[in-house]
Amino acid sequence: MSISKTIIFGTNKELISALRKIKKIDELDEYGYTPLIQAAIVNSVTKAKLLLAAGANVDFPDLTGRTALFWAADNDNYDLCRLLLQNKANPNAHTNGGQPILALPILKNQQNVKKLLVATGGKINFAQDFINAKLIGHGFELEGRIDIVNTNNTFIEVEFEGFFLRFTLETISSTLIDFRNNFAGQKLRKYFAKLDMLIRAFEVAIELIRYQNYLINVKQYVNKINKLLSYEPLIIPIAFGGHAVTFIKLWDWLIRCDRGIFGKKTGTVIFYQMRNPTRLTKSFCRELLYKRQYPEFINTGLNDYLGLEIKWKLPIAPQKSGNCAWANVEALIPAMMFLLLLEEKGGEVKICEQEALEFYFEWREWNKVRQLDFCIQSFYDADPAQKAAKAALLGAILFQGCDYSNPLDQEKANKILKILLLPEYNYVLKSYIKVFKKDKDNPYLKSLYDFIDDYGGNIAMLE
Repeated sequence: MSISKTIIFGTNKELISALRKIKKIDELDEYGYTPLIQAAIVNSVTKAKLLLAAGANVDFPDLTGRTALFWAADNDNYDLCRLLLQNKANPNAHTNGGQPILALPILKNQQNVKKLLVATGGKINFAQDFINAKLIGHGFELEGRIDIVNTNNTFIEVEFEGFFLRFTLETISSTLIDFRNNFAGQKLRKYFAKLDMLIRAFEVAIELIRYQNYLINVKQYVNKINKLLSYEPLIIPIAFGGHAVTFIKLWDWLIRCDRGIFGKKTGTVIFYQMRNPTRLTKSFCRELLYKRQYPEFINTGLNDYLGLEIKWKLPIAPQKSGNCAWANVEALIPAMMFLLLLEEKGGEVKICEQEALEFYFEWREWNKVRQLDFCIQSFYDADPAQKAAKAALLGAILFQGCDYSNPLDQEKANKILKILLLPEYNYVLKSYIKVFKKDKDNPYLKSLYDFIDDYGGNIAMLE
């Protein structure tokens, strides 16, 4: 039995025996992990102690850059985190994609582990910069990469694409609550009863997805899960093949939100009527949520099994980049609002569609303004290196996320240009102009020139 399988399936005595026979303790196994990382994955403090005593490198990473402390923190294992930190594990390590260890404890609200990491040198600002860069990237549909500053004052790259499905649900649910309570949302009070139903559906989906953890035996929680699955409208978030989609179930309706390749070909938000709704049982829903799914079944097999007939399609734009979790959770908002309005107004499909989209775009615009204001405030509070990184992020928002033809973007652009036209940060604008100035028909560049011109900036100087 290999060392990794001994850690996963063997006893402590078998591990001690196996350690006497291996020459290199920090080699990656057939799964891409070191023995110490395997001990963290299976949540074993005792086996981790044995491996550390045998000379395991506490910070040796797996193929994605995750150390054993990443896995221990993700599993909310306080004792294992403390053991690793006592053995000089780096609380500010980050993955190849720039994700700091502290990001998940912050997102999961794991207070004890978070406090432990901070007490041993973990930097909250580093993790928050990572999270905020991701959220702004998703909110403004940005593509590519951006720099953040790690604890060594070194710039590291973070991809705008990709975010955790569970935390996308939590974040968007939180923004909906804030929107309802904010003055900006008061003019939409007539939708608040439906918004409350939408928020409740998000809360149920968040509870359901928390059971998607390899350390949890779903069979032990069937009664709790079935109670959650009784709620309607029911959000069913499904991850498969590196993709994530969301479904809404209400009576014999099933709505699919998929703004990726499938959506581009067939429709991003499709309202199906089920000919066989009785097949969508709680048992079947549990399989969708907690068993591995394959594109073939989700894309075609599900249609045949449930007898899905297309009734409507909501005109939501496809995602611009690979932010499938965010794009498809966002799409739940107009989809469910349309469904609830349709229940109220009967057959007035066009009116329901118009109102649902208006509500969605109002929320989305409010959220973008809030994200931008937070980014700008954090810029003024940052140290010099962080200011440089945040200036680059503001440049990406201005170049990719602001459209001169959209009057709502003018105020955003002015806020950003107030910073980027300062002598010490105008190099951000110069870099965009230098790269794209040969392509005079580039719509992003044209918008940038128009924004700068309206603000009173000297374009000739920037060129």
